[in-house]
Amino acid sequence: MVTRGYRQEIATFTNWCDENGLQLNVSKLKELVVVYRRSGNQLQCIEIGNAPVEQVHSYKYLGVTITDKLEWGEHVKTVLTKTNRGMFLLRKLNSFKLDTTLISLFYKATFETIFTFCLVAWGGNTTVKDMGKLNTLVRKARRVCQYQDLKYVEELLAWTTQRKVQSILSNEHPLSHRVEYSSRTGRPIVIRCGRERYRRSFLPRAVLSLDDAYCRK
Repeated sequence: MVTRGYRQEIATFTNWCDENGLQLNVSKLKELVVVYRRSGNQLQCIEIGNAPVEQVHSYKYLGVTITDKLEWGEHVKTVLTKTNRGMFLLRKLNSFKLDTTLISLFYKATFETIFTFCLVAWGGNTTVKDMGKLNTLVRKARRVCQYQDLKYVEELLAWTTQRKVQSILSNEHPLSHRVEYSSRTGRPIVIRCGRERYRRSFLPRAVLSLDDAYCRK
C-alpha cells in the first residue's frame, strides 16, 4: 500500500510537470529510499517517461549527506575532511604568535560553523565513535590554540538545540504545537519514545532540554 501510494504521488507530480510545460531531466534525478531492514532496499526503481531513476544509498542535500538508513557516518567524514584542512591554517596562525583570542575567533568562524551546520538534524544520532572523532579534532585545536574554552561537539549540539527550540516556540513554527506543557505546573511534558533513534532525534531532545531548563529555575 505504501509503495502504491508513493508511486501514485510520483505519477501525479510528473503529470503536473507535463501539464505545466516543465521537463524533468531524469538523468539527474536520484531516488533515496529510507529503509531499516537488514536485507536492504527491495523496492523496484521508479520510471519517469520509460527512463529509470537511479537509486542511491546516500545523497548530499543542502550540504548534508543523508543515507538510506539515516546514519550520519558519511556526513561526519565530510565534516572531518573540511575541518582537517583548516588545521593547517590554525597551526600557521599559531606560528605567527597571534593572540589566542584572535586564533579562537578564527576557529569559531571556520571550524564551529562547519560543526554546527544542521547539527540539530544529525548530531543526536551520531555514533559514539564518530562523535569521538569530532571531539579528537577539537582537542587538537585546543592544543594548537592554547585555548581550553573551545566547545566540544556535544556542547555545541546542546547549545544549538536550545537555540532552535526557542526559535520554534517564539515564531509559531509548525512544530510548536508538538511541545506540550503540564496544565498544573507549566512544566514541559517529555515526549515518550518507543525507539532510541527517535529519542535521540531533534524534537524529543529539544523538549528534554526545555524540561532541564525548567528544573534549574
